[in-house]
Amino acid sequence: MTDLSFAPATELTSLIRHRELSPTELVRHTLDRIATADTTINSVVALDPERALTEAAALEQRLAHGEYAGPLAGLPILVKDLEDAEGFPTARGTRAYQDRPPADRDSVHVARLRAAGALVIGKTNTPPLGAAVHTTNDAFGTTRNPWNPERTPGGSSGGAAAAVAAGLVALATAGDGGGSTRIPAALCGIVGLKPSRGRIPHGPTRMPMWPQHACLTGMARTVRDTALHLDVAAGHHPTDPNSLPAPGLSYRDALEKPLPVLRIGVLRTLGVAAPHPEILMALDHTAGLLRDQGHDVRDDESPLPGADQFPAPFQLRQRVLAYARLLDVLDDFTVRRDTFEPWFAGLLDASRSLTPADQAAYWAHRAHLDRWAADLFDHYDLLLMPTTPTTAWPAEGPDIAAAVRERILPISYTAVFNDTGHPAISIPAGTAPDDLPLAVQLITPHHRDDLALTAAHILERSLGTQHPPAFP
Repeated sequence: MTDLSFAPATELTSLIRHRELSPTELVRHTLDRIATADTTINSVVALDPERALTEAAALEQRLAHGEYAGPLAGLPILVKDLEDAEGFPTARGTRAYQDRPPADRDSVHVARLRAAGALVIGKTNTPPLGAAVHTTNDAFGTTRNPWNPERTPGGSSGGAAAAVAAGLVALATAGDGGGSTRIPAALCGIVGLKPSRGRIPHGPTRMPMWPQHACLTGMARTVRDTALHLDVAAGHHPTDPNSLPAPGLSYRDALEKPLPVLRIGVLRTLGVAAPHPEILMALDHTAGLLRDQGHDVRDDESPLPGADQFPAPFQLRQRVLAYARLLDVLDDFTVRRDTFEPWFAGLLDASRSLTPADQAAYWAHRAHLDRWAADLFDHYDLLLMPTTPTTAWPAEGPDIAAAVRERILPISYTAVFNDTGHPAISIPAGTAPDDLPLAVQLITPHHRDDLALTAAHILERSLGTQHPPAFP
């Protein structure tokens, strides 16, 4: 018997395609699962059961007539609430937009998933405009980690990660601007790929994402499901002139190709982090697996540019991104500042002090990061490092002052590859002594999403997949 809660998306879609499971049966199971399990984790912020069942029944009729409805046919999915899904409000994780009317169209990303047969059944929680590494807001409350409700699933795609980890859905949409997919995936024991910059198009948007750091992504429990999502979502779209052309390959097919012998650099601290012992244990175990497979695995402690000025480069980066968020909501923020969460409003106000000199320093630092990464990939085909310096922090969020003091900033290992644009994937790597998930991160050269996925898939065979024991 297939466990519908934790079966991979590839298995569920195969069952539907072979008429062994109906879309209606799967949607009913999903809605029941949300009704019971989500009372603990609070990951879903909008749901339309009637529409989901109606669309499932219509799809069932198409399949009964022998129609091919796409690679995701009949699969229920959830959409992160920073992204438009037609028929659902886009609250953007803040009470300031909580009462918006439903969106009248999908984002390009969501439209592609629907065209592939996916059934959008609801939206997942996120911090205001994705501006935190834990998931809470005044509109929908706090989302909790299914491994331990006292801990966070991370942010900003915390609702998506918690929903997938708890077996509510097999696939959800996410986004990663500084680790917002990889961090929640790591904390929840699932897979999180940040694809190459531009691999999945943004749009339509009110204004360009001018720092060019954020990537739309999927959230899944297996590497194969992650590749399936990317096969559907990747490719240029004219609403995003920075989006990449279609890759010209199937990422799922790439998983079956053997890896050549790789030169792999293992980076433990980047000169800015002091990871906890259990994090290093998972990293060393994974490095050993790769070494046993015949790869040339070497330690490398090349520090990030500006590591000697820690935490100043991270603080400048966050100020620049806060200013970009201010510009995005400037009209609304000017006339109704009090409707935004107080801490978030303070963040936006503080960003007004950004000067031209600050921006020049930020972009100069970005150029240094590009050169640093280019030099590493002159020596290595793949980088291996932690995803986060610790396991999951409290549901109410990390103590940032302590994180700076102890060098355990949550974005220590992730933000750099948003800035450089490289593909990076977080995969589960066991559990810590406190029974929280451990993870490692793989980073590959520009546009080698296929290599990241293939290496992750091979490691997944040894490291395995997992789900929270409290959610059987």
